[in-house]
Amino acid sequence: MTEQQPDESKPERVIRKIKRCLALSKSSNENEAATAMRQAQALMREYRLTEVDVRLSDVGEVESEKYRVNRRPTWDRQLSAIVAKAFGVRPLDVKKWSKTAGRVVARACFVGVTPAPQIAMYAYEALLTKLTQSRREYVSQVREGRRRSSYSPETAGNHFALAWVSAVHGKIHDLVPRGEEDAALPNGTTGRDLVAVEAQDKALVEQYLAGKEIGKARKAPEIELDLDAQIAGLLAGQRVNINPGLAAGGEQPLHLTQA
Repeated sequence: MTEQQPDESKPERVIRKIKRCLALSKSSNENEAATAMRQAQALMREYRLTEVDVRLSDVGEVESEKYRVNRRPTWDRQLSAIVAKAFGVRPLDVKKWSKTAGRVVARACFVGVTPAPQIAMYAYEALLTKLTQSRREYVSQVREGRRRSSYSPETAGNHFALAWVSAVHGKIHDLVPRGEEDAALPNGTTGRDLVAVEAQDKALVEQYLAGKEIGKARKAPEIELDLDAQIAGLLAGQRVNINPGLAAGGEQPLHLTQA
């Protein structure tokens, strides 16, 4: 007798399918996490344009498994902000008690229409892993004298990370569809349909958050950045190659290019 597979809701199937497409982003190849973003965006747009009857109960939030015992650094918050914009979700910075850390910790959180928050978090954590690794390597090089800086190694590393995020932001922004000629949209739909769905999602998210207490984000102070660290960070971010020529259906493997 054949064992019957448990039923899955459509959002769960979409999440599973997209995560399968994103699985390569956990390899050692620095390009894959950012490249996978285009694939996930296409699948999510297809899902939302065929599931226009969305209710407030379909809005949810996802918190990152990664946390900071202190305030999240600016470059971390900026990374979550650009990922949130790409996937049409609202980024938040939450502070809660952690049994693991034994204290209050700060985490990234995404709020949006399912499955957008789950996929945005998956992409954010994959990119954060790449960025953290690159920053750590740069800090080590400054500490060993292989990179020059008039700042401390940790501060220079922060400047490096800000530039890295800036470089990747431009690449992600270029992949977000504009107008009615987007090949990733399902047949029979247009850019206007996508705008209408995005507006509906935004309104639902605002309604979901209306009863929650959300503090205002503090404005980051203006600082003079280390030019050497900026250049190194921009170059590292630019080496994250994002290939826009990916299949919308997500059944084909990711096609990656090496910098």
